[in-house]
Amino acid sequence: MGRGAVALAVALFAVAGAARGQSTTEELVRPDGRKVAGRIEGNARVGFRFAPADGSAPIRIEPGTTIRREAPTSATPPTTAGWPPFHLLAGEAARLSGTIRSVADDRVTWSMEGRSGEIILPRACVQAIVQRPGEARVLADSFESIDSSRWSATGHPEIVDGPHVDGSRALRLVGPASSITHELAEPLAAGRLEIAFHDDGSIAPGRECVVEPTFRGPTSRAAIRIRLGWSEESLAVISPSGPTLQVQRLARSSGWHRLAIRFGPGETEISVDGRELAHGREPIGPLGSIRLAVRSEGTGEKPGPSATFDDLRLVRFAEPPASVEVDPGQDEARLVVGDQIFGQLRSANGDHVEMLVEGRPVTLQWAEVSGLYLRRLPAQGSPVEGLLARVEWLPTPGERASEPDFAEGALIDATGHSLVLATPFIGTLTIPREALRRLSLAGWGRRILVDVAAHHLGDEPSTTRPMLDPPQPEGLSLERSIELADVPDQPAELVLDVVQVQPESGTDAFSAQVRKGELRTYARINGQRIDYINRHVREAGDTPERIRLAIPRGLLRPGRNVIRLELTGDHDPRPNFDDLGVLQIAVEFPTPAPAP
Repeated sequence: MGRGAVALAVALFAVAGAARGQSTTEELVRPDGRKVAGRIEGNARVGFRFAPADGSAPIRIEPGTTIRREAPTSATPPTTAGWPPFHLLAGEAARLSGTIRSVADDRVTWSMEGRSGEIILPRACVQAIVQRPGEARVLADSFESIDSSRWSATGHPEIVDGPHVDGSRALRLVGPASSITHELAEPLAAGRLEIAFHDDGSIAPGRECVVEPTFRGPTSRAAIRIRLGWSEESLAVISPSGPTLQVQRLARSSGWHRLAIRFGPGETEISVDGRELAHGREPIGPLGSIRLAVRSEGTGEKPGPSATFDDLRLVRFAEPPASVEVDPGQDEARLVVGDQIFGQLRSANGDHVEMLVEGRPVTLQWAEVSGLYLRRLPAQGSPVEGLLARVEWLPTPGERASEPDFAEGALIDATGHSLVLATPFIGTLTIPREALRRLSLAGWGRRILVDVAAHHLGDEPSTTRPMLDPPQPEGLSLERSIELADVPDQPAELVLDVVQVQPESGTDAFSAQVRKGELRTYARINGQRIDYINRHVREAGDTPERIRLAIPRGLLRPGRNVIRLELTGDHDPRPNFDDLGVLQIAVEFPTPAPAP
C-alpha cells in the first residue's frame, strides 16, 4: 500500500442473529429514480450488471447508480459480539467499527469487529478514533490471561484455548467452587456490562454458573445474581436485596451467548442475545464489583460442569460535550467530562493513551477519554482501479441506520455472498451482502486519493451549526501534492468533496457576485489555473457535494504535481471571502466500462 502501509485482505464478519436467513434481494435505484429489485453480479474483468429478481434481462450499471438493501429491523447484535466499542474515522475515505490495538508514530493497528487478525493503516490517514457517543470504556478483558491486578481469584480459574469468541483464549471456571472478582476503583453510577458465555446444555442439579454485579447502597451492598446454568433448563435472575425485577423465562440453549446488563438512574435491564431476561427500577447505588463464579450445593467435591466466559466489556454512560475547540496542527484527547488535552500522541492501545503535553508525559485511561483526534497531515493512498464505489454496511445487526460503516474504493468482485472492494489505505475489504446497506457507483476509472483530512478555507470562524471542520479558518489557500509514477494518456479530473460553497447558479446576491468574478475558489495544477469550483456546485447547502474539474491533457507529469486551491474576495477595499469546507481531494482518470 502507499507510503509503506501493509496490504491486507480483510474479510468482515459474517452477520449472525437477526440478519441471518433474510432475503438477499437488493434494490437498484437508477439515476432517473426508477427502482428494480434484484442483485448486482460480475467482477472488474468482465464488468458488472444488475440481475432483476423477476428474471428479466440484466441491466448494465450506469454512473450514478445506487444499490440499496433494507436494514434488519431487529436491534439484536450477533450472539457472540457486543456493540463495537470504537470507531476509526479516515475522513470521507472510511469509517470502521472495531477496537484500537495500537498507535505508533507512522501507523495505526486496528481490529475490526467480529473478525480475527488486524489491519494496519498509515497514521496520517486516520483523523480520529472515538468511542461510541455517550460511552466510555471502563474495563475490557478478552481473557488471554488472568490479570491479578484486575481480578482476585478463588478455586480453580484457568485460561483455555477453546472454545473462545475474542482473541485466541477464554476463561474457564471449574467446579465445585471457583470465581474471579473485579473491584471497581470508582463505583459506576450508570453503564452497561456485557460478557459472552458458553452453555454446554447440561443439566446438573445443585450446580450454578452465575454472573453477579454488586451495587453499593448508602448502608449496604446488593448483588444481582444472573444464573446462566446448570440446575434448570431456563435462565434465572435473583435479586434478594433489590432492585425489584420482573423476570421473563428464557430457555437455555447450547452454544455461545451474550449477556448484557444495563443499569443507571430509573432502570435495570438484563438481556441475553438481545432478548429481555429481566427489567426493573434502578439498583440501590452504583456498581462496585463484578463476580463470575461457579458454585455447588450438597454435591461434595465432585468437579461438575465448567463455565466458560470471554470478551467482557464494561462502559459508563456520559453526556458528550456540547462544544469543543479544534486545532488541526496538534493531537487531541477529548475527555468524557468535556475537557480537551492538546499535545503529541505518543502511543495508544485499547486500555490507555499516552501523550506528551507541554513537555510532560501524560497517561489517560479510556474511561476518561471519549476520543482521540489526530493532527491532520496529507496522506496519499494507493491507486485503486475499477468500478469506483462507496460501500456502506452494518458492522453489527441493529446498528443505527444513520451510522453505518463505509469505505470508498473500486469494486472488483460481486460474489454470491459478498462484495469485494479495493481501498486506498486498508487493502481489500470483503463485505457480506447481508451487511450491505448502500452501494453508490460513480463509474469506471483509476482513483488516487490525495488528502482525506477536512479543511476550512476562508476568513471567518464558523459559529452556527452545522459548523465547518475545523471551525477556525486555515487561510485563503490550500496546497497539496500528488506523486505519479506515470500519467495515463487519457482524460484526468480533480475530484473534490466540498461543503458550504457559494454556487454560481444561485439566486441570491452572493451568487450574483460569483457570476461577476467575485467570491470564487479556483483550482491550480502545477501553477496553471484550471477552473473554479463555484460553477460546479448545485446549491449552497450543508450536505457535502462531490465535484469534478477537468484537468487539461499534458498538465500532469510523472513525479511530483502540485494542487492548489485559492480563494478570491469581493471588490471591497477590505475584501470578504467565501468560507467553505474541503473534505477530500483526489485525482481520477476515467476509463470506459469493460465491453459486455
